[in-house]
Amino acid sequence: MKCHKSRLTLLGFLTTASFSAGLAAQENPLSVVSAIHQQIEREYVVDGVVEAVKQATVSAQTSGQVLKVNFDVDDFVKKGTVLVRLKHLEQKASLSQVKARVAEAKAYLNAAQKGYDRVKQLRTKRVVSAAQLDKAVADVEAARARLNAARADVRQATQRVKYTTIKAPYSGIVLKRHIQLGEIASLGQPIMTGFSLDALRAVATVPQSHIYAIRQHKKARIILTGQQEERRFKGKKLTIAPYADAQTHTFKVRVNLPKKVKDVYPGMFTKVAFVVGQERRLMVPANTVVYRGEVRAVYVVDAEGRVSMRHIRLGRMYSDMIEILAGLDVGEQIANNPVDAAILLKTQRNRITSTPESKL
Repeated sequence: MKCHKSRLTLLGFLTTASFSAGLAAQENPLSVVSAIHQQIEREYVVDGVVEAVKQATVSAQTSGQVLKVNFDVDDFVKKGTVLVRLKHLEQKASLSQVKARVAEAKAYLNAAQKGYDRVKQLRTKRVVSAAQLDKAVADVEAARARLNAARADVRQATQRVKYTTIKAPYSGIVLKRHIQLGEIASLGQPIMTGFSLDALRAVATVPQSHIYAIRQHKKARIILTGQQEERRFKGKKLTIAPYADAQTHTFKVRVNLPKKVKDVYPGMFTKVAFVVGQERRLMVPANTVVYRGEVRAVYVVDAEGRVSMRHIRLGRMYSDMIEILAGLDVGEQIANNPVDAAILLKTQRNRITSTPESKL
């Protein structure tokens, strides 16, 4: 009799609990989504290094003593700012000389033009020969050519004076300084090396077994680790070297980062994920996942509206979806809002523990 009574009590408890859970589900309907299979991009991940797209060494285009150095290593420089000034005494003197030659050439041209006009008038009166007229024309052309040459020399000398003021070709950071104050700079001598942070790229080495698929899809992500949280960037442009290394049989691939990204510098370690195909994976919305320390879970909702917390193992993120490696089957319903699901689960547990049968 006691055993039969216990079974009836247990049956009554389960019935009441199921009824309470179903009632709670009706009172608090949850928005649910299904775990589904999706076609996602299959990736091949390799190590890479960040480098600047714009990196150059500014060299002297004329000779002269260094009079002023305005920047040093690690300084930020705006485009067009003066980096170094050279002594320009010789360049200024040369400019003055060629300007005097221009004045001289103008005088010669003026005299030749007047001579031509006189000869032309005399020729109309048949006083001078045709040969004399031809010579007057030649004198004018020679004087004009001399003036043009002198003017070209002025432009060249003016440019040499400008070369004594060395400016930044673009905004960036000084990486190296190759010259000191008071030093004599010679033609072609390096002055400063710098790079721009406005345009960066990741450089990676890829085996030839994957290069065909990378050329076909031309899509990649750049993954930066080692900070508070992992940062991911969509590659803007892929540049694949047209040849392989003869010893390693690998290809160098450059992937451009978005412009003006913060806290990313040349020389930083990164990972580059190249798209090499597609594969079928079990996916759920990323906002349905609950994080409790090292535990990753979702709230599963059965056909009767009962909620349970299920531990899962996660894979990679794809936009607003996340891959499920273990813990869920395709088609299972999970709560779209984990906060509402947690409240409902607590309500269900309270209803079960508060029933009279549960106290027996």
